[in-house]
Amino acid sequence: MKITIGLVSGVMSVLLLAGCATDTYVSQENRDKFAGLDVSKFLISECLAPEREVHVAIAEHFAFDRYKIRDLDAINLDAFVEEIRDLKGRITIVGHTDYKGSLEYNQRLSQRRAKSVADYLKAHLDPMNYDWEVKHLGETQPLLLGKTDKDRAENRRAFIVFEEAQKYEEMPFCEPPKPERKVYMAMTPHFDFDKSVLKPEDLTQLDDFTDQLSGLQGSIMVAGHTDQAGSVSYNEKLAERRAETVVEYLKTKLDPKQFIWEVKSFGKLQPAINERTEKADALNRRAFIVFKESDITAEQQMLSGSQQQALSGNESEVMSIESEQEPETNSQY
Repeated sequence: MKITIGLVSGVMSVLLLAGCATDTYVSQENRDKFAGLDVSKFLISECLAPEREVHVAIAEHFAFDRYKIRDLDAINLDAFVEEIRDLKGRITIVGHTDYKGSLEYNQRLSQRRAKSVADYLKAHLDPMNYDWEVKHLGETQPLLLGKTDKDRAENRRAFIVFEEAQKYEEMPFCEPPKPERKVYMAMTPHFDFDKSVLKPEDLTQLDDFTDQLSGLQGSIMVAGHTDQAGSVSYNEKLAERRAETVVEYLKTKLDPKQFIWEVKSFGKLQPAINERTEKADALNRRAFIVFKESDITAEQQMLSGSQQQALSGNESEVMSIESEQEPETNSQY
Protein backbone atom coordinates (compact mmCIF):
# COMPACT_ATOMS: atom_id res chain seq x y z
CA MET A 1 0.00 0.00 0.00
CA LYS A 2 1.30 3.38 -0.77
CA ILE A 3 -0.71 5.16 1.84
CA THR A 4 0.61 8.58 2.70
CA ILE A 5 -0.67 9.63 6.05
CA GLY A 6 -0.43 13.33 5.84
CA LEU A 7 -0.32 12.98 2.06
CA VAL A 8 -3.57 11.00 1.64
CA SER A 9 -3.14 7.46 0.80
CA GLY A 10 -2.25 5.47 -2.11
CA VAL A 11 -2.93 1.82 -1.93
CA MET A 12 -2.98 -1.24 0.25
CA SER A 13 -2.82 -3.77 -2.53
CA VAL A 14 -2.52 -7.48 -2.06
CA LEU A 15 -3.98 -10.57 -3.63
CA LEU A 16 -5.53 -12.28 -0.65
CA LEU A 17 -5.04 -16.02 -1.06
CA ALA A 18 -4.14 -15.51 -4.72
CA GLY A 19 -1.07 -16.48 -6.67
CA CYS A 20 0.71 -13.37 -7.91
CA ALA A 21 3.83 -11.32 -7.37
CA THR A 22 2.64 -10.54 -3.83
CA ASP A 23 3.15 -14.22 -3.01
CA THR A 24 6.87 -13.52 -3.04
CA TYR A 25 6.42 -11.45 0.10
CA VAL A 26 3.36 -12.86 1.87
CA SER A 27 3.97 -16.47 2.76
CA GLN A 28 1.54 -19.24 1.91
CA GLU A 29 1.62 -20.24 5.57
CA ASN A 30 0.48 -16.75 6.58
CA ARG A 31 -2.41 -16.82 4.09
CA ASP A 32 -3.46 -20.36 4.95
CA LYS A 33 -3.32 -19.67 8.67
CA PHE A 34 -5.74 -16.78 8.59
CA ALA A 35 -8.00 -17.62 5.66
CA GLY A 36 -10.06 -20.57 6.77
CA LEU A 37 -13.27 -22.14 5.54
CA ASP A 38 -15.44 -19.70 7.46
CA VAL A 39 -13.72 -16.72 5.82
CA SER A 40 -14.06 -18.21 2.35
CA LYS A 41 -17.75 -19.05 2.79
CA PHE A 42 -18.45 -15.61 4.18
CA LEU A 43 -16.69 -13.86 1.31
CA ILE A 44 -18.55 -15.91 -1.27
CA SER A 45 -21.87 -15.11 0.41
CA GLU A 46 -20.88 -11.44 0.14
CA CYS A 47 -20.16 -11.81 -3.61
CA LEU A 48 -16.45 -11.41 -2.83
CA ALA A 49 -14.07 -14.00 -4.22
CA PRO A 50 -11.77 -15.48 -1.56
CA GLU A 51 -8.97 -14.63 -3.99
CA ARG A 52 -9.33 -10.88 -4.34
CA GLU A 53 -7.40 -7.65 -4.43
CA VAL A 54 -7.90 -5.14 -1.64
CA HIS A 55 -6.82 -1.50 -1.85
CA VAL A 56 -7.15 1.15 0.85
CA ALA A 57 -6.77 4.93 0.61
CA ILE A 58 -6.99 7.76 3.13
CA ALA A 59 -7.79 11.34 2.13
CA GLU A 60 -6.87 13.55 5.06
CA HIS A 61 -6.09 17.05 3.82
CA PHE A 62 -9.55 18.54 4.13
CA ALA A 63 -9.48 22.14 5.30
CA PHE A 64 -11.55 23.12 8.33
CA ASP A 65 -15.27 23.12 7.47
CA ARG A 66 -14.48 22.21 3.84
CA TYR A 67 -14.99 19.16 1.66
CA LYS A 68 -13.05 20.07 -1.50
CA ILE A 69 -10.38 17.58 -2.63
CA ARG A 70 -7.03 19.33 -2.26
CA ASP A 71 -3.99 18.88 -4.47
CA LEU A 72 -2.11 16.46 -2.20
CA ASP A 73 -5.16 14.22 -1.96
CA ALA A 74 -5.80 14.43 -5.70
CA ILE A 75 -2.27 13.28 -6.53
CA ASN A 76 -2.57 10.19 -4.39
CA LEU A 77 -6.16 9.44 -5.33
CA ASP A 78 -4.91 9.43 -8.92
CA ALA A 79 -2.43 6.72 -7.93
CA PHE A 80 -5.26 4.78 -6.27
CA VAL A 81 -7.31 5.10 -9.47
CA GLU A 82 -4.48 3.65 -11.56
CA GLU A 83 -4.25 0.63 -9.28
CA ILE A 84 -7.91 -0.32 -9.67
CA ARG A 85 -8.70 1.00 -13.16
CA ASP A 86 -8.69 -2.46 -14.76
CA LEU A 87 -10.52 -4.14 -11.88
CA LYS A 88 -14.16 -4.51 -10.97
CA GLY A 89 -15.53 -4.57 -7.48
CA ARG A 90 -16.82 -2.62 -4.51
CA ILE A 91 -15.72 0.81 -3.32
CA THR A 92 -16.66 1.91 0.19
CA ILE A 93 -16.02 5.49 1.32
CA VAL A 94 -16.46 6.74 4.88
CA GLY A 95 -16.26 10.46 5.68
CA HIS A 96 -15.26 11.99 9.04
CA THR A 97 -14.90 15.39 10.73
CA ASP A 98 -13.23 16.83 13.81
CA TYR A 99 -15.27 17.66 16.92
CA LYS A 100 -15.93 21.33 16.14
CA GLY A 101 -19.59 22.06 15.44
CA SER A 102 -22.81 20.24 16.24
CA LEU A 103 -23.31 16.52 15.72
CA GLU A 104 -25.93 17.19 13.05
CA TYR A 105 -23.74 19.66 11.17
CA ASN A 106 -20.72 17.32 11.24
CA GLN A 107 -22.82 14.45 9.92
CA ARG A 108 -23.71 16.57 6.91
CA LEU A 109 -20.11 17.75 6.47
CA SER A 110 -18.71 14.21 6.61
CA GLN A 111 -21.32 13.16 4.06
CA ARG A 112 -20.17 15.94 1.72
CA ARG A 113 -16.54 14.85 2.16
CA ALA A 114 -17.36 11.23 1.33
CA LYS A 115 -19.42 12.32 -1.67
CA SER A 116 -16.58 14.59 -2.82
CA VAL A 117 -14.22 11.62 -2.85
CA ALA A 118 -16.80 9.47 -4.66
CA ASP A 119 -17.38 12.17 -7.28
CA TYR A 120 -13.64 12.50 -7.85
CA LEU A 121 -13.19 8.75 -8.29
CA LYS A 122 -16.20 8.45 -10.57
CA ALA A 123 -14.81 11.21 -12.77
CA HIS A 124 -11.56 9.26 -13.23
CA LEU A 125 -12.95 5.71 -13.40
CA ASP A 126 -15.76 3.97 -15.24
CA PRO A 127 -18.32 4.09 -12.39
CA MET A 128 -20.27 1.22 -13.94
CA ASN A 129 -17.42 -1.16 -13.04
CA TYR A 130 -18.03 -0.67 -9.33
CA ASP A 131 -20.67 -0.97 -6.65
CA TRP A 132 -20.52 2.11 -4.43
CA GLU A 133 -21.11 2.53 -0.69
CA VAL A 134 -20.82 6.07 0.64
CA LYS A 135 -21.01 6.44 4.43
CA HIS A 136 -20.59 9.35 6.83
CA LEU A 137 -19.84 9.24 10.56
CA GLY A 138 -19.36 12.89 11.44
CA GLU A 139 -17.26 13.32 14.59
CA THR A 140 -18.22 9.98 16.13
CA GLN A 141 -15.07 8.02 15.15
CA PRO A 142 -12.01 10.24 15.72
CA LEU A 143 -8.62 8.92 14.67
CA LEU A 144 -6.96 11.01 17.41
CA LEU A 145 -8.63 12.00 20.67
CA GLY A 146 -6.62 15.16 21.35
CA LYS A 147 -7.94 18.70 20.97
CA THR A 148 -4.92 20.31 19.30
CA ASP A 149 -5.04 21.79 15.80
CA LYS A 150 -2.92 18.85 14.58
CA ASP A 151 -5.32 16.30 16.10
CA ARG A 152 -8.33 18.03 14.59
CA ALA A 153 -6.64 18.12 11.17
CA GLU A 154 -5.92 14.37 11.32
CA ASN A 155 -9.60 13.70 12.08
CA ARG A 156 -10.82 15.55 8.98
CA ARG A 157 -10.53 12.58 6.66
CA ALA A 158 -12.17 9.98 4.46
CA PHE A 159 -11.26 6.28 4.31
CA ILE A 160 -11.63 4.47 0.97
CA VAL A 161 -11.62 0.67 0.59
CA PHE A 162 -11.76 -1.22 -2.71
CA GLU A 163 -12.44 -4.96 -2.79
CA GLU A 164 -12.35 -6.90 -6.03
CA ALA A 165 -15.71 -8.58 -6.70
CA GLN A 166 -18.29 -9.41 -9.32
CA LYS A 167 -20.96 -6.80 -9.89
CA TYR A 168 -24.16 -7.67 -8.04
CA GLU A 169 -26.17 -7.91 -11.25
CA GLU A 170 -23.65 -10.53 -12.45
CA MET A 171 -24.14 -12.64 -9.29
CA PRO A 172 -27.88 -13.45 -9.03
CA PHE A 173 -27.45 -15.52 -5.84
CA CYS A 174 -26.01 -12.51 -3.98
CA GLU A 175 -27.80 -9.48 -2.66
CA PRO A 176 -26.20 -6.05 -2.41
CA PRO A 177 -25.70 -4.75 1.12
CA LYS A 178 -28.57 -2.75 2.52
CA PRO A 179 -28.03 1.02 2.23
CA GLU A 180 -28.27 1.37 5.99
CA ARG A 181 -25.62 -1.23 6.78
CA LYS A 182 -22.81 0.02 8.98
CA VAL A 183 -19.15 0.27 7.99
CA TYR A 184 -16.47 1.38 10.46
CA MET A 185 -12.73 1.79 9.98
CA ALA A 186 -9.96 2.55 12.44
CA MET A 187 -6.18 2.75 12.61
CA THR A 188 -3.69 2.21 15.46
CA PRO A 189 -0.58 4.25 14.56
CA HIS A 190 1.28 4.15 17.90
CA PHE A 191 3.41 0.98 17.92
CA ASP A 192 6.91 1.40 19.31
CA PHE A 193 10.03 0.36 17.40
CA ASP A 194 10.15 -3.46 17.08
CA LYS A 195 7.10 -3.85 19.34
CA SER A 196 3.56 -5.16 18.94
CA VAL A 197 2.17 -3.80 22.21
CA LEU A 198 -0.81 -1.45 21.95
CA LYS A 199 -0.45 2.00 23.51
CA PRO A 200 -3.10 3.50 25.86
CA GLU A 201 -4.22 5.94 23.15
CA ASP A 202 -4.81 3.00 20.79
CA LEU A 203 -6.76 1.11 23.44
CA THR A 204 -9.02 4.13 23.92
CA GLN A 205 -9.65 4.34 20.19
CA LEU A 206 -10.30 0.59 19.91
CA ASP A 207 -12.73 0.82 22.84
CA ASP A 208 -14.65 3.50 20.95
CA PHE A 209 -14.50 1.31 17.84
CA THR A 210 -15.93 -1.73 19.63
CA ASP A 211 -18.64 0.37 21.24
CA GLN A 212 -19.90 1.09 17.72
CA LEU A 213 -20.12 -2.67 17.05
CA SER A 214 -22.41 -3.48 19.99
CA GLY A 215 -25.23 -5.73 18.81
CA LEU A 216 -23.83 -6.02 15.27
CA GLN A 217 -22.53 -8.92 13.18
CA GLY A 218 -20.18 -8.82 10.22
CA SER A 219 -16.58 -9.08 9.06
CA ILE A 220 -13.49 -7.57 10.67
CA MET A 221 -10.25 -7.35 8.70
CA VAL A 222 -7.07 -6.28 10.50
CA ALA A 223 -3.93 -5.51 8.48
CA GLY A 224 -0.55 -5.13 10.19
CA HIS A 225 2.31 -2.94 8.94
CA THR A 226 5.89 -1.94 9.81
CA ASP A 227 8.30 0.77 8.74
CA GLN A 228 10.92 0.33 6.03
CA ALA A 229 14.01 -0.88 7.94
CA GLY A 230 14.92 -4.53 8.27
CA SER A 231 14.30 -7.63 6.19
CA VAL A 232 11.07 -8.50 4.42
CA SER A 233 10.68 -11.79 6.32
CA TYR A 234 11.25 -10.26 9.76
CA ASN A 235 8.84 -7.42 9.10
CA GLU A 236 6.15 -9.77 7.83
CA LYS A 237 6.24 -11.61 11.16
CA LEU A 238 6.28 -8.37 13.15
CA ALA A 239 3.34 -6.95 11.18
CA GLU A 240 1.48 -10.21 11.77
CA ARG A 241 2.04 -9.93 15.51
CA ARG A 242 0.74 -6.35 15.48
CA ALA A 243 -2.42 -7.40 13.65
CA GLU A 244 -2.86 -10.36 16.02
CA THR A 245 -2.46 -8.04 19.03
CA VAL A 246 -5.29 -5.86 17.73
CA VAL A 247 -7.50 -8.90 17.05
CA GLU A 248 -6.82 -10.34 20.50
CA TYR A 249 -7.78 -7.06 22.15
CA LEU A 250 -10.92 -6.69 20.05
CA LYS A 251 -11.99 -10.19 21.06
CA THR A 252 -11.85 -9.21 24.73
CA LYS A 253 -14.41 -6.51 23.99
CA LEU A 254 -16.61 -8.40 21.50
CA ASP A 255 -18.22 -11.81 21.10
CA PRO A 256 -15.82 -13.39 18.53
CA LYS A 257 -18.53 -15.67 17.15
CA GLN A 258 -20.51 -12.67 15.91
CA PHE A 259 -17.76 -11.79 13.42
CA ILE A 260 -15.75 -13.30 10.59
CA TRP A 261 -12.08 -12.43 11.19
CA GLU A 262 -9.38 -11.80 8.61
CA VAL A 263 -5.79 -11.07 9.66
CA LYS A 264 -3.38 -9.74 7.04
CA SER A 265 0.33 -9.00 7.28
CA PHE A 266 1.83 -6.51 4.81
CA GLY A 267 5.13 -6.00 6.62
CA LYS A 268 7.23 -3.18 5.15
CA LEU A 269 5.63 -3.39 1.69
CA GLN A 270 2.80 -0.91 2.26
CA PRO A 271 4.40 2.23 3.78
CA ALA A 272 2.11 5.02 4.86
CA ILE A 273 4.89 7.51 4.13
CA ASN A 274 7.68 6.76 1.67
CA GLU A 275 10.39 8.45 3.73
CA ARG A 276 13.14 7.34 6.10
CA THR A 277 12.60 9.79 8.93
CA GLU A 278 11.77 9.16 12.56
CA LYS A 279 8.29 10.61 12.10
CA ALA A 280 7.62 8.56 8.95
CA ASP A 281 8.83 5.36 10.59
CA ALA A 282 6.54 5.96 13.56
CA LEU A 283 3.48 6.48 11.35
CA ASN A 284 4.27 3.38 9.30
CA ARG A 285 4.15 1.18 12.42
CA ARG A 286 0.39 0.65 12.43
CA ALA A 287 -2.60 -1.64 12.02
CA PHE A 288 -5.67 -0.85 9.89
CA ILE A 289 -9.09 -2.22 10.87
CA VAL A 290 -12.20 -2.50 8.68
CA PHE A 291 -15.63 -3.66 9.93
CA LYS A 292 -18.53 -4.30 7.53
CA GLU A 293 -21.93 -5.26 8.85
CA SER A 294 -23.45 -8.49 7.52
CA ASP A 295 -25.51 -11.40 8.80
CA ILE A 296 -23.53 -14.38 10.14
CA THR A 297 -25.12 -17.81 9.84
CA ALA A 298 -25.12 -20.37 12.64
CA GLU A 299 -22.76 -22.54 10.57
CA GLN A 300 -20.34 -19.65 10.14
CA GLN A 301 -20.49 -18.94 13.88
CA MET A 302 -19.57 -22.57 14.61
CA LEU A 303 -16.76 -22.51 12.05
CA SER A 304 -15.48 -19.22 13.37
CA GLY A 305 -15.46 -20.49 16.93
CA SER A 306 -13.62 -23.70 16.05
CA GLN A 307 -11.10 -21.86 13.89
CA GLN A 308 -10.37 -19.32 16.62
CA GLN A 309 -9.64 -22.14 19.06
CA ALA A 310 -7.21 -23.67 16.58
CA LEU A 311 -5.61 -20.30 15.91
CA SER A 312 -5.13 -19.65 19.62
CA GLY A 313 -3.16 -22.85 19.93
CA ASN A 314 -1.08 -22.08 16.84
CA GLU A 315 -0.36 -18.54 17.98
CA SER A 316 0.77 -19.70 21.42
CA GLU A 317 3.13 -22.18 19.79
CA VAL A 318 4.51 -19.57 17.39
CA MET A 319 5.06 -16.99 20.13
CA SER A 320 6.78 -19.63 22.30
CA ILE A 321 9.19 -20.45 19.48
CA GLU A 322 9.83 -16.82 18.62
CA SER A 323 10.51 -15.92 22.26
CA GLU A 324 13.47 -18.32 22.22
CA GLN A 325 15.01 -16.71 19.13
CA GLU A 326 17.14 -13.60 18.95
CA PRO A 327 15.76 -10.86 16.63
CA GLU A 328 17.63 -10.29 13.39
CA THR A 329 20.42 -7.76 13.54
CA ASN A 330 19.41 -4.34 12.25
CA SER A 331 15.84 -5.49 11.74
CA GLN A 332 12.99 -3.09 11.90
CA TYR A 333 10.16 -2.00 13.15
